[in-house]
Amino acid sequence: MRSNHGEAMPDDDDVFDALVASPVSFPGPFEHHDVVVNGYAVPFLRATPLDGGTVRVHLDRRFALDLDAQEAERVIPFLAECFAVALGNTCHPCSEVPEPPPIRAAVPVHAFRRLGCCTPTTGA
Repeated sequence: MRSNHGEAMPDDDDVFDALVASPVSFPGPFEHHDVVVNGYAVPFLRATPLDGGTVRVHLDRRFALDLDAQEAERVIPFLAECFAVALGNTCHPCSEVPEPPPIRAAVPVHAFRRLGCCTPTTGA
């Protein structure tokens, strides 16, 4: 088999054999669970049950945190609220607020003002 540039390409078996001898591996399949708070899935959060009653919580598929059951009950609802606010909502959905309204643009309470001591100088 030849590539578009006329070079000889290895057979599929050769590619597989090269991957087997490589330090790179592709373990899987992975078992994970969606995380649900108040009946609503938490975006960017997955969990994997571990032995001993702990759970590994994966944040945005980049960071992992191992929690016991009590920690999970306390931390996961907090993370759900954080993700909801970061995504522009007022809160994570719950029975009282099934469709949280988006956060309105904040009006600045304080404005920047230039002080006399900080006036720019000219390089004359």
